[in-house]
Amino acid sequence: MSDSRTMILQMLAEGKITVEESERLLNALNKEDEVRASSRTDNRNSNGQSPNINVFPNIPFLEAAKIGINIRDIAQTIHQTVHQTIKQVEPGRKELKEKIKEFGNWMEDVVEAMAADLTTHNGLPADSMSVDFIVPPPKGVENIKTFIVENIYGEIRVNEGPSFKLLVNGQVGKRIIGEMQSSEWFSNNAIRIADDIMYIGFRDNASIKAIIDLNLTLPAGSIIQCKTINSVVRIKGNFDIETVKTISGNIRIDEANVEGSEIESVNGVIQLENIKNVKTAIKSTSGDILIRKCGLKKLELNSVNGDIYVGESNISLETEVKAVTTAGDISVEKLEGPWKSVEATSRKGEIVVDWKGNASPVNGQRMNIKSGGEGATLYAESVSGNIKFH
Repeated sequence: MSDSRTMILQMLAEGKITVEESERLLNALNKEDEVRASSRTDNRNSNGQSPNINVFPNIPFLEAAKIGINIRDIAQTIHQTVHQTIKQVEPGRKELKEKIKEFGNWMEDVVEAMAADLTTHNGLPADSMSVDFIVPPPKGVENIKTFIVENIYGEIRVNEGPSFKLLVNGQVGKRIIGEMQSSEWFSNNAIRIADDIMYIGFRDNASIKAIIDLNLTLPAGSIIQCKTINSVVRIKGNFDIETVKTISGNIRIDEANVEGSEIESVNGVIQLENIKNVKTAIKSTSGDILIRKCGLKKLELNSVNGDIYVGESNISLETEVKAVTTAGDISVEKLEGPWKSVEATSRKGEIVVDWKGNASPVNGQRMNIKSGGEGATLYAESVSGNIKFH
């Protein structure tokens, strides 16, 4: 196996490139092999000798991919640096920590976008063209309440407005669109209505090479499901959220109803803000989970390596919060009102709880907190990390 193939497979095993990206790289190598084989045959036929061929060809896509992967390494370094910086900030200076975290997330978004352009953009057809258009409202859209949006080619943004509106921008191959207008091509291939549900996304994924971002406006009260691969999902408005899932894209939900929602990301940051009644479960493998300026009812947060922050929110006697992470830190602070129970568990991370009230140990690290609700409990456990109350 050549060094180039070994490098590609190693990058795939380390998670630095996706399966699709590895396939494109290997296909590029295979095409180059075919060219070399053809050249070798032609030269042998002409002079009977094998030519001196460079066995490690300079493939532009491979070089661009390597640059993109190096940039992704920078993004990971930024994440680690910000994480360590936050740990060194004094516990009481949470606002500074949040500013550092927001800056770090912004830097990661910028760097990740650059990496995505380098590793994905080169997979587009040579005749790719820029597209930027508004999709004509489909017939009967005013009667649709449920919208299922799946975009494996870019990000999804949903905002509240008086009526349906969909803005599409990105790059698509001219051959794919053909003689149609780009908006007509999208409407014919990426939008369908069945059983009073609108589906937005391409069904024949294998035939499309594109980078497409979707900016969707929907009326208040719409029911939404969203899914991306490595791009962000941002939803703001009075919507009912059923599911939001990504692999490496960040998720931010603002003002919507998330009761009973499924919200998951493998290594993207998940953020909920300005939500009146939060009653949901959130899962992340290595991404952070942030809950701010919300009304908390019943909240289950699970992350393997990511940090969990719950703060600046309103609670009640019915409020139950359960935050579990293996190696991340957990912070619970600036909660207004009485509460029922909070459980924070981390094996290696630090747990910080900021609460005004009288605390008395029951057994182990379980505490009784008198905070306006008789019998309110806090359970905090960390195997090797610090636990701080202030």
